[in-house]
Amino acid sequence: MKGLLYNLNVTNEAGELLLQDAGIEVDPFGDLNTEAERTLGRLVLDKYNTEFYILHRYPLAVRPFYTMPCPDNPLYSNSFDVFIRGEEIISGAQRVHFPDLLTSQAKGTWDRR
Repeated sequence: MKGLLYNLNVTNEAGELLLQDAGIEVDPFGDLNTEAERTLGRLVLDKYNTEFYILHRYPLAVRPFYTMPCPDNPLYSNSFDVFIRGEEIISGAQRVHFPDLLTSQAKGTWDRR
């Protein structure tokens, strides 16, 4: 497996930009489908010479309600997926630990702007 001496962290926005530059249409606040993930794996290998990377800051709308929003942009989440060769092997996220925020996100009443 090709890898780097450090973990390559790619934001969801940067990953989408790589896909768009390759002619792949993606929804900026949607989830990547399996084929887009595999394509992104090939693009990351070509650009960074690694088969292992972490994709993070997914759109909050495609993550469970208990996922913590990013403090600098609440349209995105503190979540990640770990990929090897374009295949997701691990997912994770910071959980919401504020009761009022958790309740409003569960009800769908939280204003993400």
